[in-house]
Amino acid sequence: MSCQNLSVAMAELCVEDDAEHVEECGDVFCVVLVGVTGDGKSTTGNVLCGRAAFAVSSGLSSASAECSHADYLDMQGGCGIVRLIDTIGLQDTDLPAAEVMSRFSLFADHTPLGINCFLFIVRWGRFKPEHEAALEAFEANCGAHVLAHTLLVFTHCSVGEDALHRILEEDAPASLRRKLPLLRGAVGIDNAEPAAARATLQKKLEDVVDSERYGNEALAAARSRYDTRREEERAAFAAAVSDWRKGSGPVVIEREEGARAGPRANADTQSQEELT
Repeated sequence: MSCQNLSVAMAELCVEDDAEHVEECGDVFCVVLVGVTGDGKSTTGNVLCGRAAFAVSSGLSSASAECSHADYLDMQGGCGIVRLIDTIGLQDTDLPAAEVMSRFSLFADHTPLGINCFLFIVRWGRFKPEHEAALEAFEANCGAHVLAHTLLVFTHCSVGEDALHRILEEDAPASLRRKLPLLRGAVGIDNAEPAAARATLQKKLEDVVDSERYGNEALAAARSRYDTRREEERAAFAAAVSDWRKGSGPVVIEREEGARAGPRANADTQSQEELT
């Protein structure tokens, strides 16, 4: 049996679909794939485990509507059994932002022992506003310290590591440069060369084998703070409306150009409305 077939057989033997069985098998190295739709998140997972384990979208919409996982055996390094968790694409255009983050958080169900490393996937090129928003949402949802467990991975990138770091230091947007010191590191891979890409990523993962894991309890605490802030914002809005109702005069709501008011909106809707 080849090394690749043995890897698949061992992973399927030791790690099945339920999280409890993972824990019974012993120490499993857990990696969570994060990123926006279309940047190569699922493809990177397939490159790492050496088979087509994750659905890859060929269109404009995300193929990762739910969290899923795949397992492989690191035959060359020291990671042992590796569990990859593919998450829903952040900034997905087909779902409300709150629903996206709720589905994203389900990765915790696949990682009862915590997470060794997050791979935040970005397609090489311009660091776009959606990337910045996704990184901010990821941090807000999982807590600021999650960045210390996160490796920034640029796909479709043929730039060497030294050149990559120089480009990031000199040309990256200010928003990204502020995050770089907080991250575990950054690396570029070319998924068109899977063997080289896999070797590069596997080496980076082996560097964090002995590092402290990101615990699921940390995610639970971060989600609690996130939900608390949302409730506080709702309460503040409700209080403002209540105060207005006690007074007199209309409340003017400013709407961004091009925004829809809801089902009753039409082409004649003005950019301002009065609530009476």
